[in-house]
Amino acid sequence: MFTIDSFINVPLYIAAGICALLILFLLIIKLRNKAKISLVFLISAGIMFLGTIYSTFKGYYSYIVFTIILSEIILLPYLIIKAFINPEKIEEKKAAKKAAEINASRDNDMVNRAVIQQIEEKNQRYIEINRNLIAKLSTFFTNNNSMENFLEYCNDLMTEKVRADGCIFLIADDYDNTLAVKSFKGAFPPPYKLPEDLPHKPIRVETNLRFAQFPLQDNIFGQIFTEGQPVLITDSVKDPRVYQNGPEEFLRCGSYIFAPIKQVDSVVGLVGLARKPETEKFTKDEFDTAVMLAEAVSTAIKPLYSFLDYAEHTELNKGGSIASKYQKDMLPAKLPVIPGLSIGCYSNPAENVCGDYYDILVSRKDRISFVMADIAGKGMNSLIVMIMIRAILRLAVHTAQSASTIMSWANRGICLESSKIDHFASIALINYDATTKEAEISTCGNNPVFHYSASEGTIKQISVPTEPMGVTKDTVFTNLPIKLNSGDIIATCTDGLLESLNENGVQYSIENLKKVIVKNAGAAAKDISNRVKDDLKKYCGTAQQYDDQSLLVIKIQ
Repeated sequence: MFTIDSFINVPLYIAAGICALLILFLLIIKLRNKAKISLVFLISAGIMFLGTIYSTFKGYYSYIVFTIILSEIILLPYLIIKAFINPEKIEEKKAAKKAAEINASRDNDMVNRAVIQQIEEKNQRYIEINRNLIAKLSTFFTNNNSMENFLEYCNDLMTEKVRADGCIFLIADDYDNTLAVKSFKGAFPPPYKLPEDLPHKPIRVETNLRFAQFPLQDNIFGQIFTEGQPVLITDSVKDPRVYQNGPEEFLRCGSYIFAPIKQVDSVVGLVGLARKPETEKFTKDEFDTAVMLAEAVSTAIKPLYSFLDYAEHTELNKGGSIASKYQKDMLPAKLPVIPGLSIGCYSNPAENVCGDYYDILVSRKDRISFVMADIAGKGMNSLIVMIMIRAILRLAVHTAQSASTIMSWANRGICLESSKIDHFASIALINYDATTKEAEISTCGNNPVFHYSASEGTIKQISVPTEPMGVTKDTVFTNLPIKLNSGDIIATCTDGLLESLNENGVQYSIENLKKVIVKNAGAAAKDISNRVKDDLKKYCGTAQQYDDQSLLVIKIQ
């Protein structure tokens, strides 16, 4: 017989079904976004549903009571908050937040507009500078020394715009891996280490800087050029890249600006601006102006390079053949036969260059003079200087003066030349006394002199690079006396031979020349020069050469 307890599970089933329906409808409303459904209701309904099902199947009906209490605890805080919260304050907070966001957006727009305007003004200024510089550039195409004049103009422009005390332009030499000063004006305290033997006098320091060539390392110019980024140095005393040369007032370093000159992605030069230490330091705005001007120079210099390449090629084709003919006429047609000496030479002039000159002068019984010269410039310019040096030396070696005195006379002679052509030369003068087997050597520039000792079987360079002839009439030349023995060899060459490139762009170098001389030291001088010629030709292969190659070998018999 059925009692009421037999149907105790029926209400639980009904409650579970209603909870399931509640959860279903709440999810549908939430997904369709019909109304705002709090997650609290879903959690409470879910707890009620799970508690009802658990109580039904386990038969522990007290669990339903705990389920109801838990659901009420979850709902109660939510209902309390909703009962006492002020909807108007919530709306006010939302409105205030929205207004703040609008104000922030408006401020950002104003900042962005200001930044954009600043960028536009900067670009407009940059365009104007470029336009003016390009317009000015066109006036240099028809001038002599177009590049020098253009850099002089840029030097004046940057000095004025940045209010600098001094400015220099350095251009890279791809073959020598050096930076050469091409324009220098004003007061520019050298930020690099001066040579030990250079007197600390303004004129000598200025001359050193004006004609200096800097390697791409171990100095501030090479370091900044290699990095390729503009640099502002406000306090040179604290910057380790700046070398402090001495206590003299004109050597004290102030502030500097350096900016690279670029062609596409390659750095081809460097501009430096300086202020004296007693002058106010460069500012960030002045630094930006200098960088902008350097970029304008980079843009303008490319068409000038192209024009000069074309003009140079045309000029060389016109005058190169004439200069080469006269150059060959000045070289000894036949090497003299000198008792006790074996002489060999090798000369390979590059097309339209005409820069190397060698001579052998039997002036007196106690003096035979050997000359190896490398004249700066190309074509007719170098030929003119070559003729001057040749004439002076041919007269001077007949005197009883030392090699250094003869070099001084030649230097003074070409320094008096007032023409605008380059009149610089690297020279090695070797005076040999056959009666005592002693030689007196004097050099300038980059022409090296080597001595092979037959007794020791070793070879070494006995000359040191110095400033070239023609820089200043006060240049001091030194004598290098040397005692020679039978089998000893004296050799000298021009840098065109040592810097000859192979197909990979690697130079022949002094070491390769030394190896050939040592290996063939037992041969006659003529054979040694021929072996060097063959080795050089094999090393260079089909690579094009851009400078004369000359070698003179003297062997004591």
